Amino acid sequence: MSIDEPQHADDDTVFRAPVRRLSPPQVADERESLEGWLDYFRAQVVLAMDGLPHGALRRRVPDSGASLVGIVRLLTDLERTWLVERWGQRGGRAAYTFSYVDDSDATFRFSELDEPEVLVGAYQETCEKGRDALAGAESLDDAVRDDRRGHIELRWILLHLITETARRAGQAQALREFLLAGEDPPPSR
Repeated sequence: MSIDEPQHADDDTVFRAPVRRLSPPQVADERESLEGWLDYFRAQVVLAMDGLPHGALRRRVPDSGASLVGIVRLLTDLERTWLVERWGQRGGRAAYTFSYVDDSDATFRFSELDEPEVLVGAYQETCEKGRDALAGAESLDDAVRDDRRGHIELRWILLHLITETARRAGQAQALREFLLAGEDPPPSR
């Protein structure tokens, strides 16, 4: 953080992850495996924030890139869109909370007033609502209507969430390492 950037009273407050380290399932049926791996990567994202000061969690690396709280916000929107709205409402039209066309960076933005604990709490609450929506599913073959793709099976939704959450968990871990080292990553190509 440079001297010119605004300081917040809580920038030095250290975040403590409200989750414990999980292990993905090693022997399970398909559904239990998919849900277990999704929970594993959800926890990895939050654990990447553990022990870092709030100022570091808000820092975009590089300056135009992602921040740890931005990743949590993006994943909250993703979970809400796919599991809570699409799956939970069984094909009802999901109101997109972000626009890929107008502002592809919108989900990484956050208010300087957003507290990491509040953002992580909202993520965990959304994940729990997603788990509740999944509880009513009889089969991974169950499908919902989708305007762009026709119908989408629950299996596809879970694999999509696992893929995106795993990707963001890796990104969060890389950000954590750069923040702990106190250096910026090389410029992206």
